[in-house]
Amino acid sequence: MPPKARARTHAALVSDSASSVSTTDDDDYRQKRDRNNVAVKKSREKSRQRARETAEKMDRLRRENDELEQRTVELAAELRTLKDLLLSRAARRGVAKDDKPPLTSPSQEPVRADAQTVCIDHEYTSNS
Repeated sequence: MPPKARARTHAALVSDSASSVSTTDDDDYRQKRDRNNVAVKKSREKSRQRARETAEKMDRLRRENDELEQRTVELAAELRTLKDLLLSRAARRGVAKDDKPPLTSPSQEPVRADAQTVCIDHEYTSNS
């Protein structure tokens, strides 16, 4: 046989055996692709779910932060009112701002809080 004829015959043989291998390879490949497609869909759905949960958490925390800021404003106003009340009461009693009488209950030591002395049981006793 001439060399070209032998090459064609060999190529034909390789082609026949490759087509049977190719069919099983195609089936394996298709199964792998199908499994991968399912995994990708599942992964993307999980990612979307995490993004939704994160957005919901951000909204909840923003609302909570707004409520806390409002509470801070309310407490600051209450503090100003109580300080004014305390100062006016001290002025009526004739206590000067610089006077610091140690007014405490017998069993409790005063606690310094901001610009006033407060007993542990929350009785306002004098200015600092």
